[in-house]
Amino acid sequence: RRDRYDRGGSSNFVYSGRRRRPASGAMIVDIENASPHNFVLDGEFIASGEFKAGSRERTIKAGATTRLEFAPSAVSALSGIVWYVDREKHNVYLSMALSRSLGQSPYFSCFAGVPPANLKSELKSAPIVDKAKPTKASDGSCEWIGTTDGVSLRIPEDVPLFMPATVADYQAASASQGVDSLVPVPARQEADGDFMAQTRPRDATDGLRRGLTTAGAGVASGLAAVVGAPVIGARQEGALGAMKGLGMGVIGGVALAVGGLACGTAQVGRGLMQIPVAHRGRMEEKVWDQETGSWVDINLVEQEYKVEAEGDDDDDAQGTGGGGGGASGTKVLKETEYYDLLKVSPDATPAELKRAFYKEARQCHPDKNPGDASATAKFQKLNEVYQVLSDPDTRKKYDREGHAGVAEQKSAQLDPSTFFSLLFGSERFVPWVGELHMAQQMDHFSKSMTEESEDSAVDPEQLGKRAKRRQYRREVRCAAHLREKTERFVYGRDEDGFAEQMSLEAHDLATAQFGPELLMALGEIYQLRAEIYLANELSGRFSVAKRLASMKHNAAIAKHGWHFYSNAAGSLLRAKRVYTAANTAQAAAAKKREADSGAAGSTDELDQESAKIWETAIDDALPTFLQTAWSYVVRDIDSTMKNVGRKFLQDKSVPWQIRVRRAQAMRRLGQVFLEAAQIEAAQQGNKSVASAAEEAKAKLQEAMVGAMKEK
Repeated sequence: RRDRYDRGGSSNFVYSGRRRRPASGAMIVDIENASPHNFVLDGEFIASGEFKAGSRERTIKAGATTRLEFAPSAVSALSGIVWYVDREKHNVYLSMALSRSLGQSPYFSCFAGVPPANLKSELKSAPIVDKAKPTKASDGSCEWIGTTDGVSLRIPEDVPLFMPATVADYQAASASQGVDSLVPVPARQEADGDFMAQTRPRDATDGLRRGLTTAGAGVASGLAAVVGAPVIGARQEGALGAMKGLGMGVIGGVALAVGGLACGTAQVGRGLMQIPVAHRGRMEEKVWDQETGSWVDINLVEQEYKVEAEGDDDDDAQGTGGGGGGASGTKVLKETEYYDLLKVSPDATPAELKRAFYKEARQCHPDKNPGDASATAKFQKLNEVYQVLSDPDTRKKYDREGHAGVAEQKSAQLDPSTFFSLLFGSERFVPWVGELHMAQQMDHFSKSMTEESEDSAVDPEQLGKRAKRRQYRREVRCAAHLREKTERFVYGRDEDGFAEQMSLEAHDLATAQFGPELLMALGEIYQLRAEIYLANELSGRFSVAKRLASMKHNAAIAKHGWHFYSNAAGSLLRAKRVYTAANTAQAAAAKKREADSGAAGSTDELDQESAKIWETAIDDALPTFLQTAWSYVVRDIDSTMKNVGRKFLQDKSVPWQIRVRRAQAMRRLGQVFLEAAQIEAAQQGNKSVASAAEEAKAKLQEAMVGAMKEK
C-alpha cells in the first residue's frame, strides 16, 4: 500500500503504514520528492548487492513518491552509493550512500542539490538509521527517518543548485578578499628542510627503489675507488705508489660503500614510515608533490587562475614595458601596421601577441588552404610580423623606426617553438599537447646562450626552475582545455553530441602533419589514464580491473620507450653512414683534384659531386632522424598527459561524481581520437622509402621556413 506521512514540520516527521518485512539485508528507500525536479540515475557504485529488478530505471518524479529497492548479496549484504541528477538542466543532484549488514540496522546518508566532496567517503561515515526521529543531512538539504525495511526520505521544495567553480570566481574573490580564502592551500612540510623534504620517499616501494639506487651507487663508487686509486698511485710513484693507492682505495672504497648502504637503508626506512601517510593520501585522492615531500590536493581552477595571473616567462622577463605591455601609452609609434595585422593593440603583452598570432595563422595555414598562394603569402607575412614583435629588441626598433627599421635585419634565426609546432602537427595541437618539451629545451638553450653572449650571469639552478615552471604551466593549460572540451559530456549529459563534435574536430586534426600519429598517441594515453582512474574508484585499488589497467598502461609506456631507444640507435647508425659518406666523398674529391689539377672547371664539378653524395646520404637518413624525434615526442606526450590526467581527474574543485564523469568523458574522447587516427592512416596508406624520404625532407623544409625569423 502507498506510504502515509504526517508532517507538522521537520520535528514531527513520522512514518505510518504497514508493509511486508523484506529479506534480511535488503533495503527499501521511499523518496517523497517535494521539489520541482525530476531525477534520473546518473551513476552507481554498489560494492555489495544490487538494484532490485525495475528499480534502476525508475525516475524520481517531482511531487510524487518513488520507491527504490536494493537486494543484498549472499555473503556481505548491501553496501554502495547511487546518485541521480535533474533530468532537465543537470545541475541538481541527489546523492545517497547506504549499507546494511545481515540482521543489522541500515546506515544511510543523503545529499540533495549540491553533491558532497566525496560520496565514497560518505559510505564510511553514514549514520545509523534512526526510527524514532528524523535525521537531517549534514548540509541540511534533506531529511529521512528509519522504517521497518529501510528509510523514508523527503526532498524539500527548495534545493540548492550545483555550480562548479570558475576562474572568474577566483578573480572576483581575489579582488574582494583574496583568492586564498576560497580554497585553503595545503601546508608545506618544510620542518625537515628542503633537502629532507625533496628526498622523502613517496611510499615503501619508492623508498626501496631509492634505497637500492643509493646503496648501489655507494658500492659502485667504492669499487671504483679500490680499482682507480692503485692505478693513479702507480703512475705517480710506481710500485710504492700502487701500494699506497691500494691502501687509500680500500679505505675510501669501504667508506663509500658503507655510506651508500647506510643512506640506502635510511631511505628504505623512511619509505616504510610513509606507508600510512601514502595510504591516507591515496584514499583522499591526493597527489604526491616531490618538491614539498608531501601529499597535496589538486585544485585545477586555482592552478589555472594562478598560471594566468603570473603569465609566461616572456611576460616575466619583459614586464609591462620592454616593447609593449603597457608602455606604449607614453611612446610615439612610427606605425602600427604589424599590430593591425595581428589585430592587437600596440601595448599587447607577449602572451596576447602569441594568442593573436595563432588565431590569425590558423585561418590561413597552408595545411588548411592547399594550393592557395595568397593564403601561403599571408601566413608567411604573419609569421614575419610575429617574429619581429615577439622579440623585445626588434619590437622596440619597429616601434621607433617602423618597417624600415627591421627590414635591414638580414641574419636568420630559428624559433624552436614555432619550428616544432609546425613540424609535429602545426599549431592546431597546441591546446591539446602544449609546447613540446623538445621545443622548450631548445628555447631555454637559445636563451641561455643569448644571456651568456650578453655577459649576464646564467644561473643553471634558476634555468632549471624556469623550465619546470614552464612545463607546469603547459600541464595546467592542457588540463583546463580538456575540461572545457568535455563539459558537454560531463555537465550536459549529451554523450552522442559530444562524440560527434569531437569526431569532427579529430578528423580536422588528423589532416595536420603527424596528425594521425598525434591523435593515436593522445587517444591511447587518454584511454589508459581514464581506465586506471575508473578501475581505482569503481572497483578498488587492489582489484583485478585496476591491476589489468595498470599493466596495460605500463606495457604501452614500455613499448614507446623501446621504440625511442631503437630509433635512437638507428639514428646513430645513419649518422655514422652520413659521416662516412662525407669523408669518402672528400677523399675521392681530393684524389681527383690531384689527378686533374690542370683541368678547367674540375673543382666546381668535384664540389657538385661531393655535395650530391652528401645530399643523398642526408635524404636517406632523414626518415630515421624524423622518426627518432617523433618517438621522443610520444614519450613527452606520455609523461605530460599523465600529469594532465591527474590534474583533470583528481581536481578537488569539483565533487567526486563529476570526476568520475570526467574519466568517462576522457575514455570516450580517447576512443574518438583513435578511430579518427585509424581512418586517416588507412586513407594515407603505406608509403615507399623514397616517398617517405621526400615527405620528411618537405616537412623539415616547411617547418624551417615557417620558423625562420628576420632579425
